[in-house]
Amino acid sequence: MPVRRKLPRPRLRATKASKHFDPKVFLTTVGLGRTVHDYRSKQFIFSQGEQAHDVLYIQKGTVRLSVLSKQGKEATIALLRAGDFLGEGCV
Repeated sequence: MPVRRKLPRPRLRATKASKHFDPKVFLTTVGLGRTVHDYRSKQFIFSQGEQAHDVLYIQKGTVRLSVLSKQGKEATIALLRAGDFLGEGCV
């Protein structure tokens, strides 16, 4: 009967602490292709009918999306809060 030998265990290499991707940090810092804008209360970001060229990430506050009918009536279609995106339809 053959003798069983123990094989040497492979050494575990020490791993460096890896940096995890944090989308919140990425989106809230200024960098290539990213800028931070402050808007006042009731300030327009886009107007109905304009083309959107940017995708916005809301860091704080609330954004109201509304449409205006031909008769002049305004309807709120969404309220966006911190952590939401705006303008992603242009992508």
